[in-house]
Amino acid sequence: MALIVLALYGPGVLAFRALRLDESLALTCAPLASIFGYSIVSLTYGTLDVPCSWATVFLPLVAVYGIVFLISRLAVGHQRESSSKLSWLIPGAYLAVGLAVCGYVFIKSLDGPLSYYCRFDNQTHYALARHFIDTQNWSTLDTWSGALSETSRTGYYPAAWHATVALACSLTGFDPALVFNALNATLSGIVFPTSSYALMRVLFPNRKSVLVAGAVTTMAFACLPWVLLLKGQLLANLISFAITPAAIALIIEYVEDGLARHWPAFAIVAVMSLGDFVFAHPNGLFTTVVFLAPYFIHRAALACTNSKRLSQRNPLRRSWVVWAGGALVAFALWQAMLYAPPLQAVVLYNNTGNLNLTWGESIWAALGLSLYPDQPMQWLAMAFCLIGAVSLVRQKRLWLALPGLWMLVVYAACRCTEASYTLRTFLAGFWYSDPYRILCCAELFLIPVAAAGLVAAARWLTRQLPIAGAHPRTTQLLVLTMFSLGNFFPYYVAPPKPDAAEPEPHFVPTAGTAFGFMHYLMTEGYTEAEEQAYSAEERDFVERARNALPADALVINQPHDGSTFAYGLDGLNTYYRHIDVGSDTPDSQLLRSSLDAIATNAEVQEAARKAGVGYVLQLDQGADPSKIDDPESTDGRTWLLQSDESSWRNFDGINRITDETPGFELVMSKGDMRLYRIL
Repeated sequence: MALIVLALYGPGVLAFRALRLDESLALTCAPLASIFGYSIVSLTYGTLDVPCSWATVFLPLVAVYGIVFLISRLAVGHQRESSSKLSWLIPGAYLAVGLAVCGYVFIKSLDGPLSYYCRFDNQTHYALARHFIDTQNWSTLDTWSGALSETSRTGYYPAAWHATVALACSLTGFDPALVFNALNATLSGIVFPTSSYALMRVLFPNRKSVLVAGAVTTMAFACLPWVLLLKGQLLANLISFAITPAAIALIIEYVEDGLARHWPAFAIVAVMSLGDFVFAHPNGLFTTVVFLAPYFIHRAALACTNSKRLSQRNPLRRSWVVWAGGALVAFALWQAMLYAPPLQAVVLYNNTGNLNLTWGESIWAALGLSLYPDQPMQWLAMAFCLIGAVSLVRQKRLWLALPGLWMLVVYAACRCTEASYTLRTFLAGFWYSDPYRILCCAELFLIPVAAAGLVAAARWLTRQLPIAGAHPRTTQLLVLTMFSLGNFFPYYVAPPKPDAAEPEPHFVPTAGTAFGFMHYLMTEGYTEAEEQAYSAEERDFVERARNALPADALVINQPHDGSTFAYGLDGLNTYYRHIDVGSDTPDSQLLRSSLDAIATNAEVQEAARKAGVGYVLQLDQGADPSKIDDPESTDGRTWLLQSDESSWRNFDGINRITDETPGFELVMSKGDMRLYRIL
């Protein structure tokens, strides 16, 4: 994690100091510039066929940013200082709270540094990161798993997370599985909270009390960022959302400080932010737009109200007129983006997998911040959000409460069975109509609202209670402490498992807190003590097989048995690195349907020869595919949620191979696991 921090913060802080940001803001926003630089260098190298490594990517970026920094120092002579001159103790508090919560929710949940999570999306993430490492091509325009069974071998994918894994592996030489966890912990416990500090500092430059409260509220919402490590995993979104607060912060910083004086720096930051969201995940761009839209309308309303050029009778003098006009402009831009051809595949994605609540249940879940199935309510956090919203309205900063409220409404629509496809597409199309991405946006936007609520409550307490004579900071410390004890208390008792044949309910009677619940889910997901789709025993067999095979051996496999992860996690050169077969080659189609007939079928022999397949791996030999769809199956196997009998039978040419099948020689076996050599 320390080396990843060096890679993410080292170059970027030089770039932002060159743009004359003060030390704390330059440091906490540094990953924006670093990720942008790495992505541009990797993209260029991919075009020129130059191998990527830490020496060819990290060192040149440090050199370029360092030279720009020195030129800036020589040209300007001094750096722009922060108007508030805040102590380093405050960003340190954000870092401390972030690491503490990350340590409990995520790191402590791992069985070890090499723990892994067997979920559908990780086929892509693990394999792409490993392929970057193997090929030394980290370009976001050349992203595939390297599987010879696939027809498509190039294409765009937001791969900043995967490229960062490759950089860290090149820098350290560590096992990719360890780096996956280290990077996720760094993004969750360091990058996200320090990025949030940058946003809070810009939003509340003259209110240190709210800034301090933000150190607690940044990590106070149970789903952010942990749901991104549970659902999917959504690792591209993880890195994108981790830097989103910093991107918003820098834009607001330059606007507040005067665009006329800082427009070149503003333009550079805007380009960097846009590029980062292209390289990390475009969802971050739309999230940023949702937050900034009410901010710019608010700024326009203030400018019109205080303008000396507008007559007193001009309607623009009235704030509500500017807000109405701004809302119409925002609606028009929203519609234009919805119909933009490059976004159609995302916007029109019909995500129905999480539609299981009525309108009433959706609204209730949003009000109680019970945004993940079975999650205990966070009434305490929501109470302070409501207090904060009232406080912001009284301060004439209603705009700051609007983004969080809007995203909670969008979340409700994404979870509601009664919400039409058109409504969900309009509200949430930019996030695949996925409630799990939406809830992260909502909780991100509620961070400053909850912080304002904590401070407002502390001030009321100071005025009303007998301890009114105490220093206001003492009261605020008391409120923050009590809130933290109630909100972060690490306790959860899992309820009895429901009947598998019944629909999974959202609201389940539980004893515990939302953070205890998230720790429980992480522990269940990463455990190696229970059977997983790719179990610890299977992983050990794959490791022994890899060590026994020639270095360039190509192994054909049945990906549904867990071996879809064998390449990404353990480096086994597998033919199938994804369970989907919608875009495989004709040779692949022949091999997966008829490989068992290789001794007598000339076409199969030719297909195997062309592919270079020399070995066969089975991790669940003899599995009954009808058990995959049976929720009461007791055969001891665990499958990916997307596996079923039909998809298993797509590989019957591999499934039918046994020790007696002609054309195959047994190399290694243990239990139901086999490694054969093709004769």
